[in-house]
Amino acid sequence: AWNRTVASFPEDRCAHELVAEHATRTPDAVAVAAGELSVTYAELDRRANQLAHHLRGLGCGPGVLVGVLADRSVELVTAELAILKAGAAYVPLNPSYPNERLAFMLQDTRAHVLLTQQRLLEGLPSCEARRICVDTDSEDIKKQSRENPVGHTTAENLAYVIHTSGSTGKPKGVQIPHRAMVNFLSSMRQKPGLTERDVLLAVTNLSFDIAALEIFLPLTVGGRMVMISGEVATDARQLSEKMSSEHITVMQATPATWHLLSGTGWQGSKDLKILCGGEALSPELATKLLPKSSSLWNLYGPTETTIWSAFHQVQSGDGPIPIGRPITNTQIYLLDSYLQPVPIGVAGELHIGGLGLARGYLN
Repeated sequence: AWNRTVASFPEDRCAHELVAEHATRTPDAVAVAAGELSVTYAELDRRANQLAHHLRGLGCGPGVLVGVLADRSVELVTAELAILKAGAAYVPLNPSYPNERLAFMLQDTRAHVLLTQQRLLEGLPSCEARRICVDTDSEDIKKQSRENPVGHTTAENLAYVIHTSGSTGKPKGVQIPHRAMVNFLSSMRQKPGLTERDVLLAVTNLSFDIAALEIFLPLTVGGRMVMISGEVATDARQLSEKMSSEHITVMQATPATWHLLSGTGWQGSKDLKILCGGEALSPELATKLLPKSSSLWNLYGPTETTIWSAFHQVQSGDGPIPIGRPITNTQIYLLDSYLQPVPIGVAGELHIGGLGLARGYLN
């Protein structure tokens, strides 16, 4: 009964197609704001289309992996969207990672192209990937067509490959197809819920899979995404000011970030929906956050099942905060060592199945 989660969603669509719809429906609405720069849906779509055609010319298409190593910026969002439009899959790379780790990830994925920025070129590890600077190579990119690339991308094609250290300490690339990503986004659109009126603040390190929610969930519903630098995201005062000045209505973060905010006199907002995940949410922190928000949601899920697999809306006086019930088209079982269901109230090992399950580990 707990696993009756079947729900319809656009199962034959790809994530970038859902974004493109809003470039037609609400072309003048602001899609992304980062620093002093903001772009409308029409502008974002045009930029991504031109970069996608450029990538196509370099041989990028279904099954091809493209690395993205960029600062938190409009250029980064454009790059990830363009890779999907080209039919390829993106591999997010954190500029702050040690060169040894970046070199391993580029070698592990055999990235065909590396999209980056001129200021990050110095010190990059050597690799076989062709390097394209989305800023200084912009003149070549602007010569490309502004139209949506005619694609042969299907929901079975990969959308992204993201590395998790796993239990071995050696990074493993998790392969996520479009169908898993679109099912996840469709489920999150319903609960916790997001609409075109929402403004989401993106604070997550882009090498973590939950950053995909911050980028693509608002863009697939016609909302606005505000991306801030890592410096602002880790400074409670600046973060609080940004939430207020941008009239943020949705923010996703770990308990550590919410603790940081709560310790500074941050007042919250009656219009703010709080998404909390990545670590256990304590009842003490939940008690602090509930009066400072319109709603509080505890989220749980491993990278291997596409970001979040379970959710729970926290209520006052909840006691220990559960991870909740499975999202749509997802099943969760507690099994014993023989893979048999344990009785209710008996501890078991968590097993997750459904449409969110990754294709597998790369290589």
